[in-house]
Amino acid sequence: MDKQYLEGKTAVKIAESIEHAIQCGRLTAGDSLPSVREAAMMLDVNRNTVAQAYSRLRERGWVYGRGRGGTRVMPMHREGEALGEAPVFPGVVDLASGNIDPRLLPSLKRAATEVDWQQTGYDRSGEDPELLGLFRDMLAREGVPVASMMLGHSALDLIERALRVRTQVGEKVLVEDPVWPPLLALLRSLGLVVEPVPLDDQGVIPEALADRLGAGVAAVVLTPRAQNPTGIDLPAERLERIQVALRDHPRTLLVLDDHWGPLSEAPPPVIASGAPAWLLVRSVSKFLGPDLRLAVACGDADTVNRMARQFALGPRWISRLVQRIAVALLRDEQTDTQLQTARAMYASRHKALVDALRRHGLPVSSGSGVNLWLPVKNEAAMVERMTAHGYRVQAGQPFRLRAGPGIRISVGNLPVEEADAVAKALADCTQSASTPMV
Repeated sequence: MDKQYLEGKTAVKIAESIEHAIQCGRLTAGDSLPSVREAAMMLDVNRNTVAQAYSRLRERGWVYGRGRGGTRVMPMHREGEALGEAPVFPGVVDLASGNIDPRLLPSLKRAATEVDWQQTGYDRSGEDPELLGLFRDMLAREGVPVASMMLGHSALDLIERALRVRTQVGEKVLVEDPVWPPLLALLRSLGLVVEPVPLDDQGVIPEALADRLGAGVAAVVLTPRAQNPTGIDLPAERLERIQVALRDHPRTLLVLDDHWGPLSEAPPPVIASGAPAWLLVRSVSKFLGPDLRLAVACGDADTVNRMARQFALGPRWISRLVQRIAVALLRDEQTDTQLQTARAMYASRHKALVDALRRHGLPVSSGSGVNLWLPVKNEAAMVERMTAHGYRVQAGQPFRLRAGPGIRISVGNLPVEEADAVAKALADCTQSASTPMV
């Protein structure tokens, strides 16, 4: 492979030359970088300088280490391709995509027909007061302070806007490890340094997070319920301890992506009174439908106001037609019934597989949502063997920074009566995954 892209005498310059090579396509996903020793000889610099450059690239999500396999370029995909998923073949059950069950969504068609809508000009732009009121009531019932609110196109859209107004290139952002890959892609695109915080079976470890707070940490992004990819619900006392640690760092923004929202059976996240810099984001994708492209954020006044000013310079407003459809859905009694059904169905599917896996001797954390995480020794072998058993699971590598290997299993469309068969297949594959298939 041509290695002429490599240049520089400092760690920063070497890292920048590799970033540029990735951005312009000279290096692509999976390509190997020269070994530290080889790169040091090529550039006539100390090995530690190259090691620091590679470490900088790993922190920013450009590359990943594969032990003796060296350092390779991280896949750089659009959100829909972010996991590097292989196609699900006929006869193979999809347990990899992380998708929700569309049959559990309320009817957009019914809501759209109920909207009294007339074409108009720019006079009906902006946020719909009735929709904001419905969101305000929903969050207030959960105990969330809702003095400042705004709408966005998605949870990631709102998180991006918050980070743009509260962070600068080169600052650190603490994230869960393992973590949702599109968030990593976003942080990388903003030039932010990703600092992983380890999880145990109850989620983020507060002491580990507190140890990482300090100079250069501009934000902390957490998922309080149904964390992706683990499905873990963060206990209230842990979130409280995290917020206590953040009191000594009032300029560090706490972002909570509560994507599972009203579908969760776990208690809603509690924001400490007087929290200086915080944002709670909730998309309607999981409980009303992803095609609405609608999310709400509430937070401290300074952050939300700055986000709103930035939003006004670009998209300016969310489609009022979409907003009115959301109003119709939220006011429809059938939506409440559908939400109760969906909440119970997702919970039963998740619990069924967790219980079945434990019966087969496999350690998994309980939680909620459509995903759970199974630690394994060999991700590729597990994916291959599970496919041979008729199930497609997701390799954990795209989610991991420093976490150990694992696979993500999606249960959103898994019938409860099939949970034991899936667990048995996983148990069988776990026992033999270290042996290559013939």
